[in-house]
Amino acid sequence: MAAERHDQTGAAGCGRRAMIDLSRTDVVFLSYDEPNADENFAWLKENLPRAKRVHGVAGFDAAHRRVGEVAETPHVVTIDADNSILDFAFFKHRMDVAASDRHCIFSFRARNAHNALEYGNGGVKIWPTSSLLTLRTHENSATTAAAVDFCWALPYYQADRLVSEVRVTATPQQAFRAGFREGVKLNMLDGVTAYEAQTGVSRAEALVSHVGSGNVERLRVWCSVGAHVENGEWAIFGARLGCVLTALEDFETDRVADYPWLERFWDEEVLPAYANPDTRERRSTELVEILNAKLDLGIADLDAAASRFLGSIYRPQRRYGLMQ
Repeated sequence: MAAERHDQTGAAGCGRRAMIDLSRTDVVFLSYDEPNADENFAWLKENLPRAKRVHGVAGFDAAHRRVGEVAETPHVVTIDADNSILDFAFFKHRMDVAASDRHCIFSFRARNAHNALEYGNGGVKIWPTSSLLTLRTHENSATTAAAVDFCWALPYYQADRLVSEVRVTATPQQAFRAGFREGVKLNMLDGVTAYEAQTGVSRAEALVSHVGSGNVERLRVWCSVGAHVENGEWAIFGARLGCVLTALEDFETDRVADYPWLERFWDEEVLPAYANPDTRERRSTELVEILNAKLDLGIADLDAAASRFLGSIYRPQRRYGLMQ
């Protein structure tokens, strides 16, 4: 198949070109404890028999290093376990990129099933295998930025192509964890919170100035949409709580990459306090009031019907190009 043009992949560049042949590139499914992992891997193997799997490796850095060890090609495609592939034609193409961008991680859009957002969070990625073998991120990082997310430590290229759907609401715990992580991370850019980077202005002004209108929009959606799906309210609650803790209570942001800590937080603090739906709803409403008063987010409490309708008509902002 002929090489894809840059306007299809989002991978624009000038001068010398390089080719990544996705039909010959290793594909690795990366799972830890996701409740829908086996179902998603079975779907992947049915349609892409050559796919490999790395399972149960503790730590983001360690798990991705293991991907580099099992890969036998110069680049490797990773698929997170909560992803269901929508576009298997993706794995038949050759990707034409600028030679200078071959060292980048290419991140493709994923659609969140419960809130209709589409961006790189959780999406399919193409890595140089050599980069995976020399990672120093998350649990092995020397900086806060690298401890929270790969995209703030490595050269990331956001490609404007929808490849998969992310389903993070299979259980209350999975939904809460996904929402909480994004509620924290969307207050940050380059590993720094808006309130550390922007002083002398209101926290509402700092947020927009630091992370940009696109990320503020994503934060609002995470905090508003999803009540129409099972466990979606847990994702909303997690996003609201993560945002409040980060924006207003000096939360240690690198904890969102520490799954053992997140599990303890869920077992020892969140579930005992908020398992009762009425208690959780009251606290969730309090969080909205705080966020709207302090950050001027304009978050709405949507019932299931309103949430379903908004999700059906929402058209997310898109972005592509180098993120670093």
